[in-house]
Amino acid sequence: MSIRLSFTFARFLALTLLCTVSNAVLAYETTITLEGKNTSGQPVEVILTRSQIEQLPQSTLTTHLPWFKGQAEFQGVKLKTLLETYQLKSSQITMGALNDYSATVSWNDIDKYDPVVAIKKDGQYLRIRDYGPYWLVFSIDKYPELKQMKYLAKMVWQLETIQAE
Repeated sequence: MSIRLSFTFARFLALTLLCTVSNAVLAYETTITLEGKNTSGQPVEVILTRSQIEQLPQSTLTTHLPWFKGQAEFQGVKLKTLLETYQLKSSQITMGALNDYSATVSWNDIDKYDPVVAIKKDGQYLRIRDYGPYWLVFSIDKYPELKQMKYLAKMVWQLETIQAE
């Protein structure tokens, strides 16, 4: 009887643990952090969830990229819109990735090329293993000069932080 009770209890405990872990994983929502000083010189640190980013004006960008075949459609918020929403304007913006990679984009390039902080590719949310959850994307089709390595290196995927310096 005690072996049967122990086995039943063990199954119950395992099922409870599995449900708890599953809920924790489902509740996890990826974020992106914006940091810097606003146009008034006040420090800003904002942590945004994907759903908060979706509340901002969305843009679509269709382009070829060297990391996959064919054209893809990216949806997200324009980087300029995101920065202006929080009054962050700097001559240099540093993008930081989950793997500690970083790249700096000038305000002139942001203004000229209008990159998008993508959250979707071809209608599907970006996952970490698919360059997500956030990816700074420029349109190579619209601006062929962006095929140069110095610009490709600025297309930070697995984007985690945006810092206005």
